[in-house]
Parts: sequence; C-alpha cells; structure tokens
Amino acid sequence: MDYELTPKLLPGKILEVTEREVKVTLKGRMGIIIVPLRCVLTDQPLHVGLKIQVYLSYIQVI
Repeated sequence: MDYELTPKLLPGKILEVTEREVKVTLKGRMGIIIVPLRCVLTDQPLHVGLKIQVYLSYIQVI
C-alpha cells in the first residue's frame, strides 16, 4: 500500500515538565503524549499550561 503521509498540525497544552520529558495533552480528544525534552524546540522555559503545537502523522508499517 502506498499512501502519501502528510503530518497534521495539532494544538495542545503542557501538563507536566520533568528534567527528562514533557507530558502534553492534545486537543480534539487526541489523547496525551510524553516526549523527551530534546524533542521540544523552544527558546523559552517550559511550564505547565503553556500552549504548544505538534505535527503528527499516521504510522506506516514496513
């Protein structure tokens, strides 16, 4: 199956920040994700309640 995978921009909000990771809730009942701090692109300090945007795409099994 060949599909063109195009990422979608989803809004969200930070729920928790630790020294290693960030927990984010995504709007539209898309759920909660936890990502390493190294995957967050920002120049400002992270804090709970900060609005974010994340690009998501489908998972392709190869």
